[in-house]
Amino acid sequence: MADSFPTSRRARRELEMRLAASASQPSQPAPPSMTASAVDESQPQRPRKSRKWLWIVISIVVVLLALAAVGGWAAKRVYDQAMEARSHLLAAMPHVTDVKIALFASDMEASKAASEAFAEEAQKAVAATDDPVWKFMESVPIPLMENLRAVRVVTEVADSLATDVLQPASGVDVRALAPAGGAIDVAALSSLSGLVNDVASGIETSTAMIDGIDRAPLIDQVEAGVSDLETQLGELGALIGPAKQVLGFLPDALGASGPRNYLFMFQGNAEVRASGGSPGSFILLQVDQGRISILREAASTEFAFELPQTVVPLDAETDALYSDIIARWVSNLSATPDFPTSAAIAQGWWSTLYDDRIDAVVSIDPIALGYFLKATGPLALPTGGELTSENAAPLLLNEAYFLYPTGVESNEFFSAAAMTVFGALTGGAAKPLPLAQAAIASAEEGRLKIWSADPTMAEALADTPLAGVLPVDNVDESAVGVFFNDTTGSKMDYYVDAAVAVSTDQCSATAAPNWTTTVTLANNVTPELAEELPRYITGPYYTPGIIATDIIVYTPVGATITGVTVNGSVYPITAQTRHLGRDAVRINVELEPQTSATMQVTMVGAEGTTSADYGAPTVRHTPMVRPTPVSIDAPGCAVPAAEN
Repeated sequence: MADSFPTSRRARRELEMRLAASASQPSQPAPPSMTASAVDESQPQRPRKSRKWLWIVISIVVVLLALAAVGGWAAKRVYDQAMEARSHLLAAMPHVTDVKIALFASDMEASKAASEAFAEEAQKAVAATDDPVWKFMESVPIPLMENLRAVRVVTEVADSLATDVLQPASGVDVRALAPAGGAIDVAALSSLSGLVNDVASGIETSTAMIDGIDRAPLIDQVEAGVSDLETQLGELGALIGPAKQVLGFLPDALGASGPRNYLFMFQGNAEVRASGGSPGSFILLQVDQGRISILREAASTEFAFELPQTVVPLDAETDALYSDIIARWVSNLSATPDFPTSAAIAQGWWSTLYDDRIDAVVSIDPIALGYFLKATGPLALPTGGELTSENAAPLLLNEAYFLYPTGVESNEFFSAAAMTVFGALTGGAAKPLPLAQAAIASAEEGRLKIWSADPTMAEALADTPLAGVLPVDNVDESAVGVFFNDTTGSKMDYYVDAAVAVSTDQCSATAAPNWTTTVTLANNVTPELAEELPRYITGPYYTPGIIATDIIVYTPVGATITGVTVNGSVYPITAQTRHLGRDAVRINVELEPQTSATMQVTMVGAEGTTSADYGAPTVRHTPMVRPTPVSIDAPGCAVPAAEN
């Protein structure tokens, strides 16, 4: 018996019944024949304890199985909801791009439809995550559940984006920015400003929600979704941010609080200057309550040929680097890359002819005019023929000198062409999207610059290419400057090309970094063509075909020039001094037809600086007739391989 423990369920039940029955009888002495292995009823009843333990185990197993079942059901439910939310978010995202395209195209109907489609998908995504089970699972304190929170926040951000950004933005009509009938609707601009401010606020709120997501525990799929939405918000912010700034000052700039006078000067890149070209003509515009009128115009030939003293005071550094000729000859006023200085000199020259208050100075060149002609379409010239986006640069910078071989004639032609373009722009002939694209391209290439006496407007322009200034520090970028000034007294720079290459260890240096800037200037005219060119193009001072040019190179802020060579040899330096917080050097080269010169300048950063003190390496340069190729070799730096 001791060796035969019951194994069948029936045997076990019989044993339990016997044990229970025996437990109810009084204790009796064990029969003498009973062996030690028999059941001793006088001992504690182990089967009762065994049954209790057994039921505890069974209960635990049942609970665990139940929890597992519930957990599995909940996990599947949340997974399905997450997939549903993901599907709606993926369907929503393309509509953000649709809204942006429609806004630029002034297609209000398409913009509204796209924003509503986005809102519908965003609401469905929110609904998919608005569930008690989801919220319970999200609250479980393990890192993996942060993914659920991230998905929910993304859906809420998408919903907020629809309500607070895209739907209000669909009411933005960029046509309010374009002049029509010689005027811009200032009241519409003020209303638009309030709407854009609301949109900007919505973007800031949504961005803050995204920033609050802990990215560390996110799985790749969720991280990708968060990053995608973050990118969309960034692109919208990049679009709305500048619009908010511009609309902040634009009503006053357009005469909402009184007339504003704008002095426009047209730079001719065929006679190159540091900031573009020699100014050929000037126009004074007045804007009052949005209405634009031309007060007067003047060709550069109407000003005194030369003054015995500077038209405005020059600071000592500018005088040392460029000499006082930049403020004694009107043709040289743009010989500095610092546009505020050029604007001050331009105002000085204007005051020698007229007693007008100048609220802002604007500079533009023929290449930029060509960009704006893409917005207006071809324009008939009063002199005959058409001005188009394709022929603007060659006609205004070269062919005009064949047609009008004297300075007076050519300047009159330039003024007529400029007046024609302005008439089209202010008359409402320009399409909003191409107009905005023209302004952006012109500014980024340094072909459109603005100085303003209005502090609000000046502050808004300060960090944009429109300001026409070199960076004041190296925090965001470490800019090398390369600029050119014609000294031939000609219009030969139509035939000149330039290229710039910079190599630097600024992103890996443990001590003060080094830069090597290589500038190549090429005279592309042939001897045969030089003989055929009008004297007004070749100039009166050199043998036709020769081009003389000052090359001015600036270091990054605080750096110092350590060496200068031309074509591999030591070369005479015209001037070297500090200017605009940088070391700068000026040399002069004379190029025969079909020749080039290569200037190399080595530089070292300020003592005690390292790579941590320098932002991305960049190059600022004179806008030439054709694009200037720029290459930057900077190991360890995140810079494009080349730029124009």
